[in-house]
Amino acid sequence: MTDYAVQVTDGYVVPEGPLDATQYVNFVMNRAAESYMAQYKTATVNEGIQAACDAYNAALPVPTTEEPTS
Repeated sequence: MTDYAVQVTDGYVVPEGPLDATQYVNFVMNRAAESYMAQYKTATVNEGIQAACDAYNAALPVPTTEEPTS
């Protein structure tokens, strides 16, 4: 397993030239955050990520507790 430190920032600029794996992961995450910002009409990429997270969590099925039957 490989661990990456991701930096998501407003105004992300893609580095010039070929990207290494860490730069590519940051590229993908920043582009996703920009997409969320646009989709959820937020002021920052971090707010966009939070809005996407909230929407995902809200769409999860509600756990049910089954009562034992006798």
